[in-house]
Amino acid sequence: MYWKIAGVLAPILAIGAIGVGVWGYQENQEKNSVLIKAENQYQRAFHNLNYHIDKLQDELGKTIAVNSRQQLTPSLTNVWRLAYSAQSDVGQLPLTLMPFNQTEKFLANVADFSYQTAVRDLQKEPLSNKEYKTLQALYRHSKEIQSQLQTVQTAVLSKQLRWMDVESALSTQERPQDNTIIDGLKVIDKNVEGYKDVDFGSGIGSLNATRKMKIQAIKGTPITAEEAKRKALAFTRITPEQLKEINVVDNGSGREYESFSVHMVRKADPAPVNVEVAKKGGKVVWVLDERDVHANVKKLNIEQAKNYADKYLEERNYPSMEAVSYDEYGGLAVFTYVYKQGDIRVYPDMVTVKVALDKGGVPGFQSESYLLNHKARVLPKPKLTEAQARAKVNPSLKIEETRLAVIEDDRGQEVFTYEFYGGLGQDRYRIYINALTGDEVKAEKIKAVAL
Repeated sequence: MYWKIAGVLAPILAIGAIGVGVWGYQENQEKNSVLIKAENQYQRAFHNLNYHIDKLQDELGKTIAVNSRQQLTPSLTNVWRLAYSAQSDVGQLPLTLMPFNQTEKFLANVADFSYQTAVRDLQKEPLSNKEYKTLQALYRHSKEIQSQLQTVQTAVLSKQLRWMDVESALSTQERPQDNTIIDGLKVIDKNVEGYKDVDFGSGIGSLNATRKMKIQAIKGTPITAEEAKRKALAFTRITPEQLKEINVVDNGSGREYESFSVHMVRKADPAPVNVEVAKKGGKVVWVLDERDVHANVKKLNIEQAKNYADKYLEERNYPSMEAVSYDEYGGLAVFTYVYKQGDIRVYPDMVTVKVALDKGGVPGFQSESYLLNHKARVLPKPKLTEAQARAKVNPSLKIEETRLAVIEDDRGQEVFTYEFYGGLGQDRYRIYINALTGDEVKAEKIKAVAL
């Protein structure tokens, strides 16, 4: 009897063992595939950064060499495009936990300066001596940044360094075996901080001053590290019983606003959860849950994911938020929300929510824009009718939606506008017309899907 049962069970157990082995192999292959994809994205962003800085340096050289408006305007326009591209490249690197804000701010200022100079009539208002000196300083400094980045790039290629190791080291507060990348970028950022000879002018200065004023206006009393820990746990809904470890790091006063970084590891999942909490007021600035998201497993559709994101914000006391667009990549649905005051969209009060499509959950949350901008506003009545504002829009745009909205202009000032959403060929745009003056304030090409 025993041998008969054993004869039946043995094949079943063997098939089960093979099945488990195949499943484990597939899971491991899928995880490796995701890691390889992430590493490739980081490598591509870094090499693109080097390329754009190299081209930026060349283009800045042209601006100080040419002597005609016909040549200067396109060169300045290229500087603007390349500086913003480089800034975008930096944003795609895993540097969330490492201050690189001086370099990002420098690139943003270069972009703003070149844009504001390029769009004016240089025939009537040519470059001043001060602006020419600014361009010369930007050329020198871009050359320094280019050289330092190339040194890091050479090390990355020769030593076959991985950005995933950098991300892991930063999130766990550990030093990697070879920290060439981290040290190299810290040196660049420190050097950029010393570029005191660059005078971007009053317009760009007011942009930075506006941001500083917003940071100073953050409301609330300062919190302690222990309070930051409690707020991070409450926001992520992780209980102390679920924790394997939790660490709090004071980010110090060297950054634009002071904050705590809370690093948590759960017993059931080795992937860490990182939360940044502002010291003043104790608001959560961002959340990054590093759990594996299975890009090939899609159990939630976009509507279900949006409902998940809606509930997430509602439970965390973000009222009157409206999803205005979404994007989908790597198994995530990324929703952009803005605050609504009555029927008016207030774009500066923005948050981003990333929902995992494999089994739900919010691996990513970002609310810095909301933190810096949200306040009680008294909005004026439009002086233009919708029809009058519509007449200011390019007639080629096929307008599909119209609404009132508050946006920020190029100088960081809030403007009360009519928002016109529509298509031009295969592309989608949002055009903003000042509701008080009729001036065209901004035109945006929409890459994400509008909601």
